[in-house]
Amino acid sequence: MKFMLTALKIFYVLDPNLQPIPDLTDNNTDEVKVERKKRNEDEIMCRGHILNALLDRLYDLYTVEPSTKAIWNVLEFKY
Repeated sequence: MKFMLTALKIFYVLDPNLQPIPDLTDNNTDEVKVERKKRNEDEIMCRGHILNALLDRLYDLYTVEPSTKAIWNVLEFKY
């Protein structure tokens, strides 16, 4: 899983040192808006790939968790 997420260049969203996405304000530059959009898309892609790799009974347990990092940390601890 880690290899696939790295190959897709979305594994960075699971980095514990990654700074949170800043909130949108009227003063944001286009660069900040683009970065925010990319991070949100990468977060969704990463979560989807992790959930897709799970067995059905595990999938049902983790679909309610909105945080990709939380899903990854629980699975990493468990397995």
